[in-house]
Amino acid sequence: MSIDPEEPYSVAKGYVQAAYAMMTNPHRMQLEDDTSLFMAFHMLCGFAAELYLKAFLVKKGYSEAQLRKRELRHDLVQLRALCHSSGLFNTGADQLVDLLAQKHKTFEFRYMKKSSEYRTMDLQLIFLAFSSLDQIVDKIIGASASRGKMPRGGWTFPDDGPWRLPGLMLTATPPNPR
Repeated sequence: MSIDPEEPYSVAKGYVQAAYAMMTNPHRMQLEDDTSLFMAFHMLCGFAAELYLKAFLVKKGYSEAQLRKRELRHDLVQLRALCHSSGLFNTGADQLVDLLAQKHKTFEFRYMKKSSEYRTMDLQLIFLAFSSLDQIVDKIIGASASRGKMPRGGWTFPDDGPWRLPGLMLTATPPNPR
């Protein structure tokens, strides 16, 4: 069975759009504590990053069966390494993988552990990384071209909406890329 690269790409884009809608919703800023959104936001981002990388790999000839193998399927570090070896660089994926990989692979964004420490980074940086990744993968796989459109991305996050997570360790800058 073969998979079309637009399939994981479309779902990835939808996850980012859902995460964006959640975080830009004006009701969020009315909450005294929006910590309850933290895990859902990062889970969506982890799956989005995974599916963008898989869309690229499918375009490069990887089969659905290869991408579903246990040692690869949710491992953002391994997926990024395969993408790098197939020519995908400077996409924003490095920042996303560095932020999300460990907790995504161990399912901690779905099954939180009280003893764990959860990091995040500025939302503008997260969406800038996704915008870059979206534009590049879209162009490579021809997703927009198949509909007669130009590749475009870009989630512009409001300047007045910093991430508010009291009591959690936050990083103001992205982790060091590999």
